Amino acid sequence: MTQITSSSEQITSGEIRAHLRERSAATLRRRIFVSKVMTVFCWAAIVLAAIPLVALLLRLFVKGIPVLLKSGFFTQLPQQPTLFDQTNTGGVSNAIIGTIAMIVYATLASVPIGIIVGIYTAESDSKFASVIRVIASTMVGAPSILMGLFAFGVIVVQLKLGFSILAGSFALSVLMLPVLISSTEIAVRNVPTTLREAGLALGAKPSTTSLRIVLPAATTGIVTGAILAISRAVGETAPILLVIGGAYAITWKPNDPGSALSVSMYQDVSSSYDSLRDQAWGIGLLLVLVIFVLSFAARIWAARKQKVQR
Repeated sequence: MTQITSSSEQITSGEIRAHLRERSAATLRRRIFVSKVMTVFCWAAIVLAAIPLVALLLRLFVKGIPVLLKSGFFTQLPQQPTLFDQTNTGGVSNAIIGTIAMIVYATLASVPIGIIVGIYTAESDSKFASVIRVIASTMVGAPSILMGLFAFGVIVVQLKLGFSILAGSFALSVLMLPVLISSTEIAVRNVPTTLREAGLALGAKPSTTSLRIVLPAATTGIVTGAILAISRAVGETAPILLVIGGAYAITWKPNDPGSALSVSMYQDVSSSYDSLRDQAWGIGLLLVLVIFVLSFAARIWAARKQKVQR
């Protein structure tokens, strides 16, 4: 009886395998056809997405490189072309200094607050932390011009400090805060729980464990998020267009009106002179290169830190 049962089970399993082979052979052509069609669709989507990007970059480099190589572009103040000298555009030294000043002030104001709040939201499960988390995730996708309107209402109208670099820095710091909070929270949460448990097992307080064990382990992600937040703020126009003032002078003082590369680009694009519109391509290329360098540096630094930790 045992032999008969085992032989019948073997026959049954063999029949099942044969049936599966037949069904697989019957649908093989259809599956190969569907796979080829989906592969074509994927390549077509990649090409369609790459065409406008490559075309934009090519045009940006073709139109922007001659402007960057023009003498005085980085060192001279902007000039207004005239009917007798329509190529007299000057440079963007004031915009470069104004951009650096705003980024420095915004970074000093937003990075410490963003990191502290991000650590709090990662370490706490309270309702207040949940509210901050929801607000931060919502503000990440909010239109950037809202930060400019907020800065205009607070700095210019309420505090009556006028149009200034300080107002632009405030707008950029508000723009950077949600990114910093979210990236810091993600970086802290990605730290293995075993590190935190080891610190607590050795008798360390939760605050000491967070500051001396968890935070150093999350430094890579925090610094990467801070650099990406700075790179986003560099190219923003809407938040600072309403509050910076658009001055033609070179200044680092927070209370003085200033300029920025993105604002200068916006003004040149709206000009009636071809020379100024051509200069806008150079400013755009400069912004793209700065953002690319910051993003590339953040990724290279993070990759090297991960290799060292391993």
